[in-house]
Parts: sequence; structure tokens; C-alpha cells
Amino acid sequence: MNTTDTKIRPLSSMAKVFHDKIVGKNTRFIEGAAGQEISFQVAFKIEKSTYIKKERTLIVEVGKNIDAAPEIFKVENVPSYLATYPHRYDKKYISRSAGLFPDPLVPICNGDKVIAAMRRWHAVWISLKIPADHKACTEKVTVKLLNSQNEVVAKTTFTVRIHAISELPAPLPFTQWVHYDCMADVHGVKIFSEKHWSLIEKYVRMAAEHGINILYTPILTPPLDTAIGGERPTVQLVDITLDNGVYSFDFSRLTRFIELARLAGFEHFEINHMFTQWGATAAPKVVAKVNGRSKKIFGWNTDASGEEYQNFISALIPAVIAHFESHGISRDNLYFHVSDEPSPEHLDSYRKVSKMFKPLIEGCKHIDALSHLEFYNEKLVGIPVVGTDTRMNAFLEANVKGIWCYYCCGQSLEVSNRFFAMPSPRTRMIGVQIYKFDFQGFLHWGYNFYYTQHSTRLVDPWRETDAGEAFASGDAFSVYPYGDGVVPSLRLKVFKTALDDIRLLKLAEQKVGRDAVIEAIDRIAGRNITLRDYPITEKFFEQLYEYIFSVIEG
Repeated sequence: MNTTDTKIRPLSSMAKVFHDKIVGKNTRFIEGAAGQEISFQVAFKIEKSTYIKKERTLIVEVGKNIDAAPEIFKVENVPSYLATYPHRYDKKYISRSAGLFPDPLVPICNGDKVIAAMRRWHAVWISLKIPADHKACTEKVTVKLLNSQNEVVAKTTFTVRIHAISELPAPLPFTQWVHYDCMADVHGVKIFSEKHWSLIEKYVRMAAEHGINILYTPILTPPLDTAIGGERPTVQLVDITLDNGVYSFDFSRLTRFIELARLAGFEHFEINHMFTQWGATAAPKVVAKVNGRSKKIFGWNTDASGEEYQNFISALIPAVIAHFESHGISRDNLYFHVSDEPSPEHLDSYRKVSKMFKPLIEGCKHIDALSHLEFYNEKLVGIPVVGTDTRMNAFLEANVKGIWCYYCCGQSLEVSNRFFAMPSPRTRMIGVQIYKFDFQGFLHWGYNFYYTQHSTRLVDPWRETDAGEAFASGDAFSVYPYGDGVVPSLRLKVFKTALDDIRLLKLAEQKVGRDAVIEAIDRIAGRNITLRDYPITEKFFEQLYEYIFSVIEG
């Protein structure tokens, strides 16, 4: 229905609405399972060429019979100067040009007003969090746009089908690193002040709500994306005292962190990297109280394999593990890192520290992002986390079991990723690929990285989305600071749907077996899906869900 000059289009969660175009097709049918978050979008445009202020104000109303309060978001647009890398791109991008891209989701209430510029497309995103015990049903959901006189100027209706599911399989282990210094800096609060703790709670809770179930935990300041010789703000959860060569530890802040995380739903904790990135050659920044004064006792000048640092972590790590255990967190729920992304030239340094470190974390999990098989072959890493591009080939050919995968800025050619300039079906495809290749977990480095590359300065993520034109927009963060809290991105929601896809595919597997499910995936795709060859259409996922629910309910 369109009673005025306002155009309206019903869309799925996989569409992207730009000011001048819509990437995605009209969709009036949405389906999902009880216990899931079901999302869809409505795009609209005021066609009048005359600027009339009162006619730019629209009221959004969502009516439904489903037992789930709608969450409504205005889809905002933010700039990208580096949408794709000039030397690494393919034809599966929406655009290679700088411009405005739809990404932040700003919450509005049902019946709230939105301001719409004329002759441009705008969008609202609507999510329904379906209770796990919701009965199977098919219901209509109507979205109305009203003007300032409370007159309906446009409306559209979706058919939403909910499938009752007795119990979904366990979620995929998934970590996306939270950067607690970025959080404090971008909001302008002191680290570990009460305002910072309030922000930590909000950011962590949003992470848990979107499928992140392993929480990056800075017992020491993480040595991530830090320029050699530089340092990031201190976010060390453990207070350290050095007295006559003896270390003692105060875990008060760590205790608060654990309690906060568990209230948000976390039971798995990922301890920060214990050695510097790209080679494990030095110690991270460590601050301690010495003779009553706080000072940096370790850093870039510290030999990672030296006796002094070895003595320190030999005291710290067992004490940290014991503290988690005293709070009911078993060793099996703790993840430790040595160093992120070592290269072959770092094999000797990594070997030294790994052989020294691994006995300290016996019974815990050891994961590290790797690109080179020799680190795994020497049993220097317990769980290899491998990029989804060509570096994965050697691990698959060697039939490595228990492998995790990741992507970041380097995985930009042909493979799935979450860049602004990629269509959402390409982002969502990672779930199907994780299932097919039986990857056992997923890691991403940037939940809220709001610095430039190497952490040299703070950025405003609403204005500078590419870390100083270093990382393609969409790589460095998935959430946005907003007031005294945080709001999600469109990409965060799409990736959560990919995680849901994995659980539904595993549920179908329980019915017909893994081989049958994989055969169906490839048949629907019309090809043998690989990490580099796959469909990027909404139709694929519509047909995939049709198959999954026919199997589950058959």
C-alpha cells in the first residue's frame, strides 16, 4: 500500500540499503526457529522533490501476533575511504569506491519518529527474538509508516514462519577480541573507573547476545597491533607486587571481571597473548608495584625467553588458573595464547617460548592464529586457527583435526568476510563453510578496535571506519559507541545468523547424517562449495532453510 509519495520495500536481513540503491530483492516471507533472532528490513523513500520539514518525520509501527517484542533499529550510513584493497579485490564486492555504507543499527522504539531525507532510500531493521519454547506458527507482521498527522503513508506486510525446535545443538566456540582500552578511550572515561566498568558490562553483554561465547580477558595488557617500541594503555586486570624478587598478585579486578562476564552468560575465558605479536620475541607490557611505586617491569626490552620473564609467568599463570578454578571455571574452559600470527622466520623464538609456556597451562586449551603448518607439525600449538584463504590449503591437505578458522584484513580475495563493501549473503556464507569443512571454532580480532593500525591514535568509528585507511572498513570493529553504551552493526547481526545456520545444519545432520546434509548444500548451491567458490544470493539461504526444516520436521 502506498497512499502518498512514499515508496516502501520489504527486504530480508541480507539486503543492504544505500542512499541511491538497494542491494537485495523484495522479500515478504521470513522463517526461522524458536530460540533464534529473526530479522528483516523495510526500506522507504520520500519521492517529493520539495523540501517540507514536517513531511520528513515518519513514525514506525510494527504490529504482530508473535510472542516476541520487536527490536527496531534505524540503519545508519557511515563513510568508508578504504572499501576494498586496490590490489586484492574480486567481482563479488558491491563497490570498490569510497562512499557511504549502511552499517550501524541505532535503536528506536515501536512508534518512534525517524527523520528521513527526501529522495533517498532509508531503512529500518526489525528483529524478533523468538522464545525457545515458542510454538510453531505462521503469522503476519505489518510495518506501517505514519506521518506527523498520524496518517498511514505506507505499509508492508511480512509472513513470518516459526518452527518449533526441541533443542538446538551446542553453539560453535567463537571469540571476537574485545579491546578494553579502545572502549575507555572512545568514551572518554578512565580505565577501570565505575563508568568504564559500566561500559565493559554493556559491550560484553552485547557480545554474548550475538554468539560470542569465549571472552578475551586481559590479565595483562594485550600486545596486539602495537608498534614495535610503542605501547597501548594499561588494562591489566591483575595487580602485581614485586618484593625482594618475589611476586604476589591481587585478583580483585579479575574477580569482578569474571562475575560480570558470567552474569552476561560467559563460561569460557581467553587469556591475553603472553608474548608479543608476530614472533613472540618480547614480553607484553607488565606494570607492578615495586618498593611502593608503580612501574613498568617488562616490555619490548624484555627477552621473551629470558629467565626473568620466565620466572614471572611461572608464578603468574598457575595463580591465575587457580583463581579461575576457585570461581568454578575449569581448566578446560580456559584458552591461552603464545603469540599471534608467527611467520617461519619466528619459528625459533616461538619454539623456545612455547616449550617453556605449555607446561604451565596443562589441561587448558592453547590456541594461536597460524599461517604455516610447521608450527603445528612440531606440536608447538594445541589448536591451530587458520585463515580461510589459500593458507588453509596446507592444513586441509594434511587432514589436521580440530582446526579453527579466522579471517581478517588479509582474507579479502574470493573468500567470505564482513567488509562493508561485501553483500550480506557473502558474509553469512561463512556459517555454511564452517559446517561443511568441520571447523571447530571461529576467531576474529576486531570486536571494537577503535585505533589506527599499530594503535598510534584513536579514531571516531562513526567517521573513520578503516583504521586510518589501513584495514578495509568492516574489519576493525563490529559495534559502535553510542552515548554511554554501544549499538550493533548490521554485520554483527548477519554473522549471528551464520552461527545459527551452523546449529540448524547440525540439527538436520542428527536426522539424516552429515553426508546427506553436505550433499544437499552442494545441490542447492549448484556446485561443490569451497572457501572460494560459493553462491552469494538470498535464494540459496531461502532454499537451504526450506531443506533444513523439511528434514527436521519430516
